[in-house]
Amino acid sequence: MNVIICGSRKYKNQNFDKLVDSFDVIVRNNMLLPNNGYGKRDAHYQVLNCHVYQNYKKHSSLDTWLSEYQMEYGISEDHIIAFYEYLKSDRVQFKYSGDGNNTEMMRTFLIDNGINHQIQKPLRCGFSFIVETLYVNIKPFLIGFSLQEADMLNKQFTNKESTGKFHDTNSEIDLLKKLHAANLIDATFCAIDDSIDLKVDDSLLTPTFTSLHMLHEARNAK
Repeated sequence: MNVIICGSRKYKNQNFDKLVDSFDVIVRNNMLLPNNGYGKRDAHYQVLNCHVYQNYKKHSSLDTWLSEYQMEYGISEDHIIAFYEYLKSDRVQFKYSGDGNNTEMMRTFLIDNGINHQIQKPLRCGFSFIVETLYVNIKPFLIGFSLQEADMLNKQFTNKESTGKFHDTNSEIDLLKKLHAANLIDATFCAIDDSIDLKVDDSLLTPTFTSLHMLHEARNAK
């Protein structure tokens, strides 16, 4: 079983629908939806942060969603409405991993596997499912996670950056690279340039043959 976990880096020149849809299990985070460039199929798991999950569990009204996410985060009205309707799907498992987004679980995993990395602040929700797959011996593929600090503000559905206050983005980037180097995750797709030609920036990490082959297959698929 191959699993892909989607971040939400904004691309102007690339679309990953065919690539993402070729995976057995699709995982998206927060408000990333089908037809947003990361696959057209419904997610098997939609991982929510505490704020989004609270509104989901409370069955907050559309007006509440619009008030909080359109005004506060700059997300378009059309996208919020689409996400509000998506939350009603019985085909998707909406997940929340509790306070800290499985940060303590990740700390334990790193110690147990001899990976020298200190996590000082809670991880973002995109990391919570990564460590869950690692604990059941599944090597996940990642796409749309930033591998450079300059890309952290380049997200699909928000113009607000609060990660410096609540999270440590540089530490998270370093963690992804260490997990990739240890062959525990495959983050090759995260190094794809936003260019017309399909290019992987091998200065960020060493691409795997498996991912490069998948990219070739997806590009040539009809």
